Amino acid sequence: MKLQRLALFLPLTLVAICADPAVAAGNSPTSRALSRQQAEDSLRNAAEGEVFALVDSLPRMKDPDLALLAQARLAATQLDAEEARRWVNRYLAGGTRSPAERALAWPIVADASFADGNYQQAADAAHAWEKALAEEGANADDRADALQMATVAEQFAAAPKQLVQAYAPKPENVIRDKVGLPRSIMMINGKPQEAVLDTGANLSTVSLSTAHKLGLRLLDGTASVGSASRQAVVSRIGIADHLEFAGLSLNHVAFLVLDDDQLSMPVPGGYQIDAILGFPVLRQLQRLEFTRDGKLLPSRSNAATAVVGNLRMVGSDLYVNVLLNDIPVAMHLDSGGARSALSSRFATEHPALIKGLKTTKEHIAGAGGSRPSESALWPRVNVRIGDQQTELPTMTISLNDAGNVKDPNVLGGDILQAFDHWTIDFQRMQFEVGKPLTKPTTQPRAE
Repeated sequence: MKLQRLALFLPLTLVAICADPAVAAGNSPTSRALSRQQAEDSLRNAAEGEVFALVDSLPRMKDPDLALLAQARLAATQLDAEEARRWVNRYLAGGTRSPAERALAWPIVADASFADGNYQQAADAAHAWEKALAEEGANADDRADALQMATVAEQFAAAPKQLVQAYAPKPENVIRDKVGLPRSIMMINGKPQEAVLDTGANLSTVSLSTAHKLGLRLLDGTASVGSASRQAVVSRIGIADHLEFAGLSLNHVAFLVLDDDQLSMPVPGGYQIDAILGFPVLRQLQRLEFTRDGKLLPSRSNAATAVVGNLRMVGSDLYVNVLLNDIPVAMHLDSGGARSALSSRFATEHPALIKGLKTTKEHIAGAGGSRPSESALWPRVNVRIGDQQTELPTMTISLNDAGNVKDPNVLGGDILQAFDHWTIDFQRMQFEVGKPLTKPTTQPRAE
């Protein structure tokens, strides 16, 4: 479940990164160099999930400074926060930078540090990002993005660091609830608690009543950041002294604590989420296999370090390189999302495909309420991940953003459950699916 960034702040084949900025700048005589504006656009798009396109852009960047930032962003996508910070520091040390140039650099450090659990460094970088945006004259919504990251990161920086006490992988049962979300039982402070397993959540979350029930220690202070066009949600931090799940034993696990009604969804008959287990915990399982028959099979990764794979990260959001009717698309892996969907950016980039498709209007539920959405309906979409493929009867394509929040392309439960299993390996940065449950039909490809 990818919840709107400003409403909650919850809410995956990369070539080797060239270490020589001159080569990375695209000095090959056979390459077509990007203009500075094109290179900057590629960096901004990568910050919104278009990470695989940045791989193609890097060798064609004629500006060596922007090539440094591209290498920083790509290092961050491979969960190498230290390498990302080194590239940004090299960029910042290269001369006096304008506010606009600094506004390109600091969010890379903020994202990489937040995903790495270095929350104070993330907060410092986000403050520097917000300052650069203010000096640049950016609008309130853009500044609110940076300010919220700074505020939430500062809250988490005040908490004790999460520690792995032990890990002896063991299977867990997983059920699908009434809206199709995967749930399992974790133990917090010795008490069982059902939680949604959500790879799309960059923070673990509990409702306020659940925090009290489980004996979480609520830290002093609350945070609320919004803007004129975006609703602010009050949040606080709760600490679980001990958490056990799938053979993993953790101390000092920080949760974002929200009021109960903020985790209530407008679903017929009512629907409440009491707890979400997100990326900071799930990452510690190293390798997760979800089977069609309702099992989570964790294991240690066999890779000592991250290697080239098809899984990438922006902030704490996982992206997979997927082919949809032979169109390459970076899709946000969201095991807490029941349906896959494509963004308004995809619609803009493929106007010929959108033309003539049926449209629909609906309300999309999320924490804090719902929002109206208009979408096009794309029929019979062939989905290929690695060497496996399936077919979705229909995929929605958003025709409008969620206010000023840009929704990603989402790889949700309808695709994941079309295969007999799916696996995330955080150490190898690899996403794999098993055999499809139904054989896709042959159909003409549409652009």
